[in-house]
Amino acid sequence: MMDTALRDGYPLGIGQGRITDNLATIVKDIDGALNIPDEKSISMLYELLDTEGLYLGASSTLNVVAAFELAQKLGPGKTIATILCDGAYRYQSRLFSKKWLQDKGLENAIPEHLKKYAVLD
Repeated sequence: MMDTALRDGYPLGIGQGRITDNLATIVKDIDGALNIPDEKSISMLYELLDTEGLYLGASSTLNVVAAFELAQKLGPGKTIATILCDGAYRYQSRLFSKKWLQDKGLENAIPEHLKKYAVLD
């Protein structure tokens, strides 16, 4: 999954299972973490491609889903920012592959009207 793992109550990143050096300096200041299932990220990836023309990778899409969920949790009047840190070009052989998506059980995460973008076999 692309969710955030926890150890001793601290977020570890996207499936890394360790605290990276850049996170270690601030990890005690973090209030919490969001767990984002793969299905939500895949759905958002295809939605952003279709509606915004954004060709994002898995990490960027995960960030958008987390920012969206945080905005819903915090409510109106709050400013949420995220970083779009990768593009889909690095993952296109997987994220747009019908076979890969089926093998991972993610083909149904794509809204029906967006399955036209899963073009690789």
